[in-house]
Amino acid sequence: MSDNKELNSATMNWHIINWVAILGMISTSLYLTSHYFDVHFPTGLVGGTLCDINSFFTCSAATNSPFSNVMGVPISLFGLLIGLFLASGYLFKSKEIEGTNHFILMINAVGCLVLFLYSLIALGTLCPFCTLYYVFSFLALFVFYKHSSLKSPSLKPLAAYVLVGLIVSGMTYANVNEKNSKKGALAKSLIEQFFNLPNLGKPATDSPFLVAKVGDKFDDAVIRITKFSDFECPACSMLSDHLLKVADKYQGLVSIQYKFYPLDVNCNASVKQQIHRNACNASYLAYCAPEKFLELHHEIFNQVNSSGLTTKWLTEKAKKLAVEDCYKSKETRDAVVQIISEAKPFNITSTPTMLINGVKIEGVLPIDQINIILDEIVARSKK
Repeated sequence: MSDNKELNSATMNWHIINWVAILGMISTSLYLTSHYFDVHFPTGLVGGTLCDINSFFTCSAATNSPFSNVMGVPISLFGLLIGLFLASGYLFKSKEIEGTNHFILMINAVGCLVLFLYSLIALGTLCPFCTLYYVFSFLALFVFYKHSSLKSPSLKPLAAYVLVGLIVSGMTYANVNEKNSKKGALAKSLIEQFFNLPNLGKPATDSPFLVAKVGDKFDDAVIRITKFSDFECPACSMLSDHLLKVADKYQGLVSIQYKFYPLDVNCNASVKQQIHRNACNASYLAYCAPEKFLELHHEIFNQVNSSGLTTKWLTEKAKKLAVEDCYKSKETRDAVVQIISEAKPFNITSTPTMLINGVKIEGVLPIDQINIILDEIVARSKK
């Protein structure tokens, strides 16, 4: 490459490629920023996300990780700003801005690589929209690499970018603080929404697979939670962590039962496309050891979150628990299929889905919002 190449000299096709990359960076960042606020400050009790594809390709792990934000400001916002800075390079053409944009793209590439490795190694997942952002970022960097020799930042555009970044970050930080300060109003809104949703009742049978129990019957508890779950679903693992805290906080008041709903065509006829390949087998294993369900439940999710669930791991665990015959039997499969069928009256289409005293809630609410609802249920039970 010659020493004095500028992006302006590139052909129209390369500019189109660059614009695709820029718009891709902007659109994925917008989605990720919106998703961050939806997860951390939800305003409703139902919903899901197109970003959670399966146990490996999921945004949930990244969104809830410490690296998802800086003091409450989602890092995707900085990706959005970088995309906008690149777009502004077409409006304000100069060598100084081009060199600064090239420099920022190189720094951004390092950040993308670090986050990619963190997601793979520490989280054991890949965020689909984050990955798209990485691809678009490297595509834009490739265009600059091919057609621009200007790589050094200039003081004025860099100072302007920093100023814009500080202003936007400050405004977002203030917005986050405002949202946190409005938790009282949010509590009232959540309670109204919850008690205005239809009561769908409970599944046809009580489950022997329990996270918490009050009395001999499921109905004996003030708070009755049924969780429809898939062992390979990362969001299910997050909700499980929340429900363990619920079991501890509301001890003596809450019963939490587990219903198998694997997103796996091998045992779930409602699933039209294979999503989780070992979810049925994990359900078979858990079914065969109801007395050790809570312990096994933790082990399976830990395995999924660490190195992934495999047929070999499940088979070895069945041998260790001395339930190998049960694990492989047709009777076990039929029993799990029967449990899955109990989800039909509730129109379960995704995991996790909860019934809290008969009210259906899809997805994962933050633990403080779950507590708001449960506190109100307890308060009303005393009236």
